[in-house]
Amino acid sequence: MATPIGESAIGVIRVSGPDAIATVAPLLRTSTPLADFASHALRRVRVIDPKSGELLDDALCAVMRAPRSSTGEDVVELSCHGSPAVLRLITLWIVASGARLATPGEFTRRAFLNGRLDLAQAEAVALLISARTDRAVALAARALAGGLSDQVRGVWAALVDLIAGLEVVLDFPEEQVGQDCVTARATVARLRDDVQRWLTSARHGRVVHDGLTLALVGPPNAGKSSLLNVMLGHDRAIVSPLAGTTRDVVEGTLVLNGVPVRLLDTAGIDVARDAVEAEGIRRSRRAMEESDLLLVVLDGSIPPASRLLEETASRARVLVRAKSDLPVHREAAALSDAVPASTVTAGGLEALRERLQHEVERRAAAAGDEGGVIASLRQIALLEALHTALVASDAALVNAPLEAALVDLREALAHAGAILGVDVGDAILDRIFSTFCLGK
Repeated sequence: MATPIGESAIGVIRVSGPDAIATVAPLLRTSTPLADFASHALRRVRVIDPKSGELLDDALCAVMRAPRSSTGEDVVELSCHGSPAVLRLITLWIVASGARLATPGEFTRRAFLNGRLDLAQAEAVALLISARTDRAVALAARALAGGLSDQVRGVWAALVDLIAGLEVVLDFPEEQVGQDCVTARATVARLRDDVQRWLTSARHGRVVHDGLTLALVGPPNAGKSSLLNVMLGHDRAIVSPLAGTTRDVVEGTLVLNGVPVRLLDTAGIDVARDAVEAEGIRRSRRAMEESDLLLVVLDGSIPPASRLLEETASRARVLVRAKSDLPVHREAAALSDAVPASTVTAGGLEALRERLQHEVERRAAAAGDEGGVIASLRQIALLEALHTALVASDAALVNAPLEAALVDLREALAHAGAILGVDVGDAILDRIFSTFCLGK
């Protein structure tokens, strides 16, 4: 089944392989044999019990013949009514006819093995499926269309030419043919800078895809829970004038500049009065450690918590002077970088949102998404290794024998090839595609 399990208008069953048409044909009643269906055209069919001939469903059927299909093999797709019982029964009949259930990611893996996608595009399928915002969808769609692949393929081709030219110099030093070291260094420097730029963009893309975690921290009764509820637009946390109401971490999610932001409302940090409050404070500090950004909320009507300010000084943070509708204490007013905000009058909330958007955008992109890419963690690790190998080869072309530079250049070529799926082993493919959902 290529669609999620659950009641729906339409459920799609996909069959791929050299015997796909022959396997599905006994289940269909059609005026034209399934083997004679035109490729890439929808036709109405009746799905029947292959043993009794009893009608089960009216469906639409498409045959996509190799190699012009998503997997590069013959593919049959049935668009049935989305009853889980109907879909399960048809799937069982297809299996009884000689097929087997696909493993997670098997259709995308077959597309890669049959040359329909390179490995970078195949991984983009998983990124597109798991995208949670419009911005993440756009970046993943660009990767699926070959954005990262085209860039890396250009590096791979340039390295092949460069290594071949330097090996000619090594084999025929007297002939003055091949690649001279000055030109080679210029090429390596260009490739190194390109990879560094893509690496920065890919890291920003991961922020857009994975999102950020923002912890609201502060002393008890500073207004953290009220601020969380206002930011989310609904009452997520319990609000009370009693200090210490929040004992556990309360989560919520909002989207800022196309980036999912996970908000953590934490227990007030102070001297614990009992074991339960001590556990709440411990969890607050753990949430602080796990967060990308801290929203330090201080009650502006009283002196600020100096110990908390010292504790968070080395962290990325935004200071909020909450309860700005009350008279401001002179020590709190001295915090010039704090954003004044009131959940009672809504004063300052828009300025706070703009400040958070700025902080998110700093981490999500240096200059917008134009030309931006998104990459898997595996691809980012390989881009880092590729950049390191190019830096080493640049230094070797100046300070070491040509043989040493060629070792680094071949390593760079291997990393570029691993991103594209050139000469990767089954173990790596198994690890990549095991993260895919069924039906892809």
